[in-house]
Amino acid sequence: MTAAWDDLAARHRGSEPAVAPAPGGTDAVDALRAYTVMVRAARPFRVGTRFRALPDVRFLVEGGRIRTPGDLLPGPQDDTAERYASRLDARTGGKGRLLAVEQPLVLDHVLWAQVRDLVAPLWERIGHPVLPVVAELALGEGITDSDGLRREPAHSSLVWVLHGSVTVLPEHPQDGRALTAGTGELLHWPAGRPHALRYGSRTLALRLLVPADARLLTEAAKDVVAGLLHERRGHDHVPCLPYPPADEEDGVSEIPELGEVARDLRQVTGEERLGRILRVLWARRVSAGALEPAPAPRASVTLAPEDRLRPASPVVRMPLDEEQAWVWAVDGHAFSLRGTLGERVLHLLRQPGAHTVAELCAEAGPGRQAQVAALLNKLHTLRGVDVVGRTDTA
Repeated sequence: MTAAWDDLAARHRGSEPAVAPAPGGTDAVDALRAYTVMVRAARPFRVGTRFRALPDVRFLVEGGRIRTPGDLLPGPQDDTAERYASRLDARTGGKGRLLAVEQPLVLDHVLWAQVRDLVAPLWERIGHPVLPVVAELALGEGITDSDGLRREPAHSSLVWVLHGSVTVLPEHPQDGRALTAGTGELLHWPAGRPHALRYGSRTLALRLLVPADARLLTEAAKDVVAGLLHERRGHDHVPCLPYPPADEEDGVSEIPELGEVARDLRQVTGEERLGRILRVLWARRVSAGALEPAPAPRASVTLAPEDRLRPASPVVRMPLDEEQAWVWAVDGHAFSLRGTLGERVLHLLRQPGAHTVAELCAEAGPGRQAQVAALLNKLHTLRGVDVVGRTDTA
């Protein structure tokens, strides 16, 4: 297993195409659960097209994309991928088609966590992506797809074939030869090489797009700065100004409104707050394995003193400033905490065995039990801890 991840990391760093046995094995991702999530994502698209929505659903045939596929999408009667495929065979005469769902993992924490655990060994070797990774589930049947993200050279691709086969068809001969991955194999295709994907019969695949083009990083930083600038300036309207301006001299005209925006821009980029926001985003991204958007936290409950806790999802901690303020992130969600009490609680939780809420609160000392209880409730909501024996929360 370690050797497989080491080889994949080396090929990823070297921008080499590769097909290899999938690290993690064929059961690392629950194929039935993946299909069920696709059905759930498709449900609102059966009644009409949705724009700028995640998850996004695409349905393609050899002639192109069907914008309003209706009941060509899976529904309640299609309880397995095979039954759905058989229904479409009868409906379309066995012609090629593809159902692709972008960012489906946000709908199901269990599947999301499986994929995060799957890629964690790779991130440990090559570093955690600074920008979000795009996840896609694809259910294909004898079709070549050159639509959308498949031709996007700004990302490298990691394709886990859960069933069937996927073939990469390079657009340019100099980008390498065609590669095919079958059931239980992983296909890596480097960034900067436009391509199409050929799906074999009854194919189910998970594809991750890892950002590689530096322009994407510029856009991400610009979005953060733009948000701060908009917050500072409020909702002012864009002015319409007379030309030439009344105070124009020597042929030089100033636009004070743009000058004010430029001055505010210099201020927000020089503020410590920008650095703190970027650190929070980074902590959230590391805790999510770069799989964003992350699923919502589970419903909040109040833990009882006798509840026995054990660690669940990893907790990522990062200093926020020089005054003992830390950002804690779990499963793509973050909160801030001051002092060292939280670190002590986390250390105790990581000791062998389960610990009751009362025991953990007692370790805090007199007068601080309420703080510990609040922290434990927060960690439970974000899935940083689980209650032993409790099955009423996902």
